[in-house]
Amino acid sequence: MIADVLLPLNFNQSFSYSYDPSLKIEIGQFVLVPFRNKKLIGVVWNKPSKLKKKIKLKKIIQKINYPLLTKQDIVFIEKISNYNLINLGNVLDLFIYNKGFQSLDKGIKKIKDFTNFKFHKTEKVQLTDDQNQVLKKINDEINYDKFNVFLLHGIAGSGKTLVYLKIVEKLIREGHQVLILLPEKALTEQISERFRNFFNFEIAIWHSGITDKNKKKLWKGIFENKIKLVIGARSSLFLPFQNLKLIVVDEEQDASYKQDEGVCYSARDMSVMKGSTHSFPVILVSATPSIETYFNAQNKKYHYLKLSNRYQNISLPKVEIIKLSNVNLEKNNFISTEVYKSVTEFLKKGEQVLFFINRRGHSTFMMCYQCMQRLECPNCSIGLVYHQNLNKAICHYCDYSSNLDRSCKDGVKCNFKFYGYGIEKIFEEIKSKFPNYKSEIFSSDYSNNKKKEYAKQIKRIENNEINIIVGTQIISKGFNFPKLNTVVVVNADNNFFGSDIRSSEKNYQLLHQVAGRAGRFNHQSTVFFQTFSTDNKILNTMSNFEMNKFYDQELSFRKDAKLPPYYRLISFIISGPNKYQVEKFSLGLKNYLKNIPSLNILGPVSAPIPKINLKFRVRILVKFEQKMSPHRQIKNILDITKVPKDLKLQVDVDPLNFL
Repeated sequence: MIADVLLPLNFNQSFSYSYDPSLKIEIGQFVLVPFRNKKLIGVVWNKPSKLKKKIKLKKIIQKINYPLLTKQDIVFIEKISNYNLINLGNVLDLFIYNKGFQSLDKGIKKIKDFTNFKFHKTEKVQLTDDQNQVLKKINDEINYDKFNVFLLHGIAGSGKTLVYLKIVEKLIREGHQVLILLPEKALTEQISERFRNFFNFEIAIWHSGITDKNKKKLWKGIFENKIKLVIGARSSLFLPFQNLKLIVVDEEQDASYKQDEGVCYSARDMSVMKGSTHSFPVILVSATPSIETYFNAQNKKYHYLKLSNRYQNISLPKVEIIKLSNVNLEKNNFISTEVYKSVTEFLKKGEQVLFFINRRGHSTFMMCYQCMQRLECPNCSIGLVYHQNLNKAICHYCDYSSNLDRSCKDGVKCNFKFYGYGIEKIFEEIKSKFPNYKSEIFSSDYSNNKKKEYAKQIKRIENNEINIIVGTQIISKGFNFPKLNTVVVVNADNNFFGSDIRSSEKNYQLLHQVAGRAGRFNHQSTVFFQTFSTDNKILNTMSNFEMNKFYDQELSFRKDAKLPPYYRLISFIISGPNKYQVEKFSLGLKNYLKNIPSLNILGPVSAPIPKINLKFRVRILVKFEQKMSPHRQIKNILDITKVPKDLKLQVDVDPLNFL
């Protein structure tokens, strides 16, 4: 007997193997097979009646005692491949947890106790009239055996989580499985505790920071249908659910859902695709939806549900826009006198304050005026950023680091002057201006890979043991801090420059989310936006939290500019050590793409960052009308395109990153 087996490798084809009929192999069966000098786990993709040529086939070693991929799973893998222009084998690799498979016949057999994850009873929660109305609309329209997408759009602090918790509760009571996606693994700690208190059972958390010992238990509990609720990052979308009836994508607008290295895909969009393939609903949740999601809701493609009021009718923060000038800024300082005075008064009342600056490190520009050379990364075409806590200059693209002992041309040690500012420099100023208050930095640089310390820091903030938080973008991702009533955006102009066509959307979402951390349990809260330009349209919409006004303006601009969601984009990044070879291949690829009618091909041109990690980078951007679907034609071209050994071709469908 013969079976075609798809392997988790960079191939777009399956491989034929023979097997003994006594194995009773089925399509979707996971099997162990020899491949070159290795043994690999693959899945039976097809069972051909005979081979076209008489060749000696290798034999399937064994079938694996693991749930089969269903017809819907196989269609889902094919759809991911075709839509994202990824080889089938690379998609299959997303579904395979190797360490789990390796222990199926060993330690994983000992894992039998899942009582901690068993549903008991839920905490009683009183919903507001606003929440009850939205919940009723969802219950009236939702069908858990039919695909539908719901956008739950509510201002920050409106209680969106409580609404979908009630939906999740119903499904778990009925014995179904639910997946809740979160964009940031740090956020899972706070959200999971909230869920744990509500459901009174242990919550399965899945992300890169979870140990393999715990992952094996969760993996087994999920494929045995003994774990009903999973909270996770984008990789949890590929877990072996057996009775999944709902996916909730919280903070659906967050760019962290997009994997833009290696296998490029959007976990949010693939969640919608999975719901469509497996016939169950998807709920997208956000205070600041992505432009595409908002557009789909306005055009009735998605069900639109809105929470207009904060939980228990708590007032929105008062917004003050502070024009920065030489008059209200002291030399080498970044906190204006007006903000300093106001923050002092808030601190005296025992309230918590957040200073937000979306720049890592201490100084972003280092220059020696003896040799007139900027300190730059030797691997990338970008300057290094000085991190004071490490006393090193670091590249944020290839992680190259250097101390500051570079010699000038005449052999004298460089005397660097530091310019620009990041979170560490702002933290210095905060400690100087507010010496009697406890302040801490809240940033991935300080907490990554330190899960316990990070959880403790979140607890300290929740308990108001920290008076002043100095945070980067991570603070905007849905955290709920009860005593935080004042937010200062140190430089609201910081992110409005560059060539990113989505910059307005990203900046509006970021500023709105940061502002939304303030006053979630207090009627009197304030957000200060420090700016050098009071004419900024985004800041003006922020003054009254005019969400619809911003979206309508942005959609009008996108329509005139023929940009998403009215047009679609596919990005091709070609990189390699030889600039001439990169450019030559890029021109050849463009000529192939020209054969597809109605594509607008932009480039090839050097990427905004033309060199990263000693690799020159060239970009081609393909634009086409929304109604078109050239993916299959493009994939056919990519299948026959031979990429030279020294080059890398990265394909990104619906790109969010334009660097």
